[in-house]
Amino acid sequence: MSAKITSIGLKGLEGYRVQVEVQVTEGIETVIMVGLPDASVKESKERVSAALYSIGFPLVDSKVVINLSPAEQKKNGPLFDLPIAIGILKELKAINDKIPPNTGFIGALSLDGTILPVEGMIAAILAAKKLQLQTLFLPFDPTIPVVEIDELELVYIQTIQDVVDLLSGQQILSVTKPKESTDELIHFQRNFNQVIGHDFAKRALEIPANGEHYLLMDGPPGCGKSLLAETFSSILPPLSKEAQLEKINLYQLAGAPYDSLTLPSYRHPHHSASSV
Repeated sequence: MSAKITSIGLKGLEGYRVQVEVQVTEGIETVIMVGLPDASVKESKERVSAALYSIGFPLVDSKVVINLSPAEQKKNGPLFDLPIAIGILKELKAINDKIPPNTGFIGALSLDGTILPVEGMIAAILAAKKLQLQTLFLPFDPTIPVVEIDELELVYIQTIQDVVDLLSGQQILSVTKPKESTDELIHFQRNFNQVIGHDFAKRALEIPANGEHYLLMDGPPGCGKSLLAETFSSILPPLSKEAQLEKINLYQLAGAPYDSLTLPSYRHPHHSASSV
């Protein structure tokens, strides 16, 4: 028999389900990992071993085989540390309760058993919703705003011992939860009501703003297309929670700061910009 733990793999911004299969047998102390892991995933063996030793579960006289499925998909990043550790603890009978297949785990481990945030956590949360997971265990990250996603329970944990206790039905008081974000006051440099004239064009912008349609503006240079596009966001509704996550995810990937969470982004590439 082997323990099977659900996790999330990332390929750019797209996430996919990864089944972490762990088998522990008696033998020479060794950890074997298969399933196309890259260097950062292979290093999980040392981090997981040290973390389990710190909470009283040393891998002495144990042969551990870890399979990351699907085997044809290359795995990257340290976010598989936590599901690997949970799978080993399940095999060692440290966790007796059944772990549902619709419960996912992501997070990197430090040597003392602390669970650390990793890059791509927002993408993993969005992927968990698309994969119809019901519960996702993940580390607390102060840079991520409070997240409320329908039909997906997010459980923030600090240590691997917290996960063991929660899976055993115990209440953990040390679990940190993100603070509720307050309503931000948005100041527009250019507001829609400051545009004088252009009544026909402004009416054309109000219709897609209300009905969420696409709009194409055409006209000679200097007629006001860019001005109208720049002020368009001031009449748009605030972004939903899920759209806010997608916005943060894109900006983090680009390494660029963002001004507002609830305000839709305005991008203005020059007409001479190449496809690259």
